[in-house]
Order: sequence, then structure tokens, then C-alpha cells
Amino acid sequence: MSSGLTIQQKKDRKFGSWIALVVCVLLLVACGWFGYRWYVEGEQPPLIPVPASAMADPTIDESPVSGVEINDHKVAPTQPRYISIPAIGVEKTRVIGVGLTKDKQLDTPKNINDTAWYTASGLPGSGYGAVVIDGHNGGVTKDGIFAKLSQLRVDDEIMIERGDGKKITYKVAENKTMSLKEANESGMKNMMLPIDPTKEGLSLITCAGNWVPRDKVFDKRVMLRAVAVN
Repeated sequence: MSSGLTIQQKKDRKFGSWIALVVCVLLLVACGWFGYRWYVEGEQPPLIPVPASAMADPTIDESPVSGVEINDHKVAPTQPRYISIPAIGVEKTRVIGVGLTKDKQLDTPKNINDTAWYTASGLPGSGYGAVVIDGHNGGVTKDGIFAKLSQLRVDDEIMIERGDGKKITYKVAENKTMSLKEANESGMKNMMLPIDPTKEGLSLITCAGNWVPRDKVFDKRVMLRAVAVN
């Protein structure tokens, strides 16, 4: 009858120690390399998929906006009050007026469930210029109102309701995702203008890509341009 005990075989401990040392060195080199690439260029280590929203600015408010807060939201008669995008489930979302930050960058809404209208851009229903609105792709734990913005296709409809109740419908004409560098060099210049110079335009913007910790910013932008159809 067996005792049920296992006899440990004696091993060459010196050889095993060398193997362990080599493995540790390789792991340290790999971690250092991927850590550098992630910190400097925003690249994520392979085989560890991390949603972009999980690395967003932790100061952004993720709390839901109540129905009362939505209904109580007031703006001037000709300014955008709400935005709706049926194709991606955005319905009667508040539009908050913003300007530029102290660094001269386009400001964003404080809450991931709101959008922000750049007050120096066009007015909905004016018949000219481009209405520029941005929104978050997500917070630290939740998707933002524009998380699915990149999924919109040409001819999808977007509705803006003004402070006086007038509604303007736009149709998507172009939807691109570009690097932050390209967005700053040419993208924003185009977004400030209607894609069709004979019609009023709407430009929607959100972040995409990877989070670059060094710069505290995402490395890509979704840039959508639409045209008023009524």
C-alpha cells in the first residue's frame, strides 16, 4: 500500500537559479520597454486591452443628469439647448455654452452626460457658419454621451433644439478619426467652417484612441461634419 507521500527529487539548484535570473531580467526589460512606449507615446502593452474611458480624466463628473435638470436647462432663444442623435441613442441631451480654456483650447462639458457648444461658433438655424459642439467619450468608469460618435454614417440625422423650441435637422456628411496632431494642424480649422459653404453646418468632436499620461490627453479625435437639411 502506498503511503500517499511524494518523494521530492533532488534538482540542480544552481542551474535552476540561473534560469530564474534570466527570466527575471527578460521580464524587467519587457516591462521597461512597454512602460516607456505607453508613457511617452500612449501605446498600450499588448494583450491587455484597456478601454479608453478607463483612463480618462478622473475629475470629470459621471453623475446622471436627471429629467428635472434636463427640463430646467435654459438658454437664449437662438442658442442650442438640446441635441439628439437617434442612431447612437443620444436623446434630448443638454448643450452647455463654453469658451476657451486658459491654454486657449476648446473647453469641454464638466459632465460626461452633457455636450458643450463653442459660443464663438455658429448659431443653429442661422443659415450659415458651423455650429461646433464637443462631448466626452467617457469618464473613468462610464461611457460618455459621444462614446459612439465614430459609428455614425453619412446621412444619419442629428437634431438640435434651440432655446425658443425651434428644431433644426442635420445630416452627417463626413465622419473621420484623426490624430491629435492632424486635428490641431488642419482638423479644427475645417471644423469651424461648414463642409458645404452654401449651407449651415454642424461639427461634432470627441476624443478617441489611447490615453497619453505625460500629456493627460487622448491621442486621437473623432471629427464629424453635418449639413442642415431644414
